[in-house]
Amino acid sequence: MFSRQSVRPWLVCLGGAIMLFSVMGLGSNVYSVYQPYIIAQNHFTNTQAAWIITTRSLFIVLGMLTAEQVCTRFGIRRAATASMLLLALSRFLFGMASTLPACLGAAAVTGIAYSWGGMIPLSLLINNWFQDRNAFALGAASAGSGLATIALPGPLTWIIQTQGVTAAFWWEGTFVLLLTLLVLILVRDSPAHLGLRPYRQHGNLAQPDSPISHPAPGGMTSLYWGLYLTAVFLTGAPTGIGISNVGVLYRTEGFAPGTVAALVSCVGLALMVGKVLYGELADRLGGRLSTYLLYVVALLAYVLLCLAPNGSVPTAFAAAAAFGLALPLSNVSYSIWARDFLGDAGFAKGLKWSQTLYALGIVVFGPVPGWMADRAGGYVSSYILFLVMMAVSFLFIVLVYRRTKSGDRPG
Repeated sequence: MFSRQSVRPWLVCLGGAIMLFSVMGLGSNVYSVYQPYIIAQNHFTNTQAAWIITTRSLFIVLGMLTAEQVCTRFGIRRAATASMLLLALSRFLFGMASTLPACLGAAAVTGIAYSWGGMIPLSLLINNWFQDRNAFALGAASAGSGLATIALPGPLTWIIQTQGVTAAFWWEGTFVLLLTLLVLILVRDSPAHLGLRPYRQHGNLAQPDSPISHPAPGGMTSLYWGLYLTAVFLTGAPTGIGISNVGVLYRTEGFAPGTVAALVSCVGLALMVGKVLYGELADRLGGRLSTYLLYVVALLAYVLLCLAPNGSVPTAFAAAAAFGLALPLSNVSYSIWARDFLGDAGFAKGLKWSQTLYALGIVVFGPVPGWMADRAGGYVSSYILFLVMMAVSFLFIVLVYRRTKSGDRPG
C-alpha cells in the first residue's frame, strides 16, 4: 500500500521538522523562557538583555547571506548537521556564561546555527522533494519549531527553578546532540540521491526534467520589489523579537511564572497549528487570500498583546493563541511569496533576500524593546510599535499582490 517512493519524501519532511524544532524552536522561540532568569541572575538591564537577541539576529543576517552557498557547496544534509552541532555548542556556551560578552558569544553561535539549519535549507529541501503539496509539506515541517515551544517551556522552567539556568542549558544541549543523529538519518538532499523522484499527489510521476510549474508573473518592477522587501523587513521585529519577549512581557505585568510558561506553550501550539493550516490554505486558496487572512489574525494578536496590563488571564491566552497562529508570516510565508512573486526561476533569490531582510529587521529593532522598557516600565509600548509595523507591512504586500496579479487559487 505504501511504497518507498511515497513514504520517503515524508520522512525527509520529518527530518526537516526535527531540524526546525531545534534551530528555530530551541534556538529562538523557547529562549523567551530563559530571558527573565538571565536578566535576574546576571543583573542585566532590559537594554543589555535585548543585545543578546540583537546579536543573535545580527549573526542570523550574516548566516542568511551564506546559507544558500553553504547548502550548494556542502549539501543540505551536511549544512543541517553542522547547524545542529553549532546549536548544541551554543547551549553549552550559554550554560557557562556569566557575563554579557559571554552571552553575546553564545548568541552569535546560535544565530549561525539558525541560518544554516532554518527556513532556507528547509525550503530548498522541500522544493527538491515535493512537486505537489509543497506548501503543506513546508508548513508541516516548519511546525516543528512550534512543537518545541509547546513541549519544553514547562520542563525548562521546572529545571531552571530547581537546578538553575546552567543545568537547563546543559540538558538542552545534550538533547540537541541526540536530535542531530535523527536528522543525519532522515535527511537526504534530493530524491535522485536515493534513485527516487519528487512527490506527486497522483501516482508519484514527477520527472527530474518536469517543466517549471510556477512561471514568474509580470509587473514585479524595482519599485514593487522594494515594497516587497520593505514589507518583509517590517515583519522581522514584530515576529522575531515579539516571540522572544512574550515571556518577559507578561512577567513584567505581574503574571505568575507558571502562567507565563503556559502562555509560551500556547504560542507554540498555535504556531504549530498555524503553519500546517497556512500551508493547507495556500495549497487550496492560493498565496494571496491565505496571506490576507494571516495578516488579519496578526493584527488582532498584537491588539490583544497590548492589553497585557489588564491582568486578564483569558485575554492573555487569546493573545498567545492568535500570535502563534500569525507567526507563519515570519517563515512559511516567505517561501510562498517568493514563488508567487518571482516564480520557480527566482525562488532561491526571493527566499534568500526575504530571510535576510527579515533577520535585518530584527537586528535594527533588537535593542528597542529593552530600551523602551527601561523608560516606560514595561514592554507594551513595543507591542504597540509592532502593531503599526505589521499594518504597514500588510499594506505593502497587498500592493505587490495587486500589481503582480499572482497568488490565485491553484488549478
